[in-house]
Amino acid sequence: MKRVFLVGCPRSGSTWTTFLLAQHAKVATFQHAKVFDYLIRMRDWYRNKAEYAFLIDPLSDRPRTSKEDNLRLAEVLPEDELYPLLAPVADGILARVASLRPGVEVVVDKTPENGHLADFILKLFPDAYFLHVVRDPRSVFCSHRGATWAKWEFPRQPVDGARYWRKDVETSLAIREKTENYLEVRYEDLKDKGPSELERVLAWLGLNAEEGFAERALAASTKDKVKETKELPKDFVRKVPAGGWREELSSGDVRVIEYLAGDLMEKLGYELTAKPSSKPFRVLFRDLTEPPLAFLEKKLHRALQLAHWRWVGRKLEWLDP
Repeated sequence: MKRVFLVGCPRSGSTWTTFLLAQHAKVATFQHAKVFDYLIRMRDWYRNKAEYAFLIDPLSDRPRTSKEDNLRLAEVLPEDELYPLLAPVADGILARVASLRPGVEVVVDKTPENGHLADFILKLFPDAYFLHVVRDPRSVFCSHRGATWAKWEFPRQPVDGARYWRKDVETSLAIREKTENYLEVRYEDLKDKGPSELERVLAWLGLNAEEGFAERALAASTKDKVKETKELPKDFVRKVPAGGWREELSSGDVRVIEYLAGDLMEKLGYELTAKPSSKPFRVLFRDLTEPPLAFLEKKLHRALQLAHWRWVGRKLEWLDP
């Protein structure tokens, strides 16, 4: 069974790509389960506790008089031996998803943020596949700003939107240096050359498809066929034509995005319109104000933390006999 992780910047067409793949009889899909977000906390727990001496050696003749006399976690469980313990948990979940359809050969986990966890995933599954869906950052930002159901999750300003897109895309692009099982597909190419692009993805996965499958899958996955559910809230699927960002974004918004992401956009085949040579005022203003605001936020957080613990200390003192 192939384990496929669909990665990239959220709102880049990953849901639609998943719908296309789900049409194949030998593919099972699920989305946003964030299995590895939880598993990696176990690894973080290990790293925090590895040097703690809290394990008692029952075979030792030496009396254990203090915590320092105990065994360290790293002595009993080296980090490399932790991953074989975690892998069956993730594999069991993926296997259950696969069991929903007979004869499944490929399980697709559509969690775009998994691009940031690629190193961890490859520790558990060295043979994992990564499908990176890329989309024009101008369209992605429009989708972020239009996601009224998740205002707290996505950037609302073009400076943040461009940086958000760049970070996610660069992180996912770096996966191709870590494994041969990496494929990149542009959302725009799936729209313009749907059948051939879908067939390319299926061939990469080693899946055969009967003649006309790609056309039927595309027809079954059009936006008007997608029903709103609790899992897909209102406006999750935006019915906007290709290049709709030209009507949605101001020239200033476009200038900011292209200034911050233009070089990467051109590498990925996206044509620039503004080609700004000087730093836009909004970017300059953000660069000047962000560091002092971050410093103040850090100091305020620390002050609140100290006040909290001082209060907790007072409460604990009251418990003394």
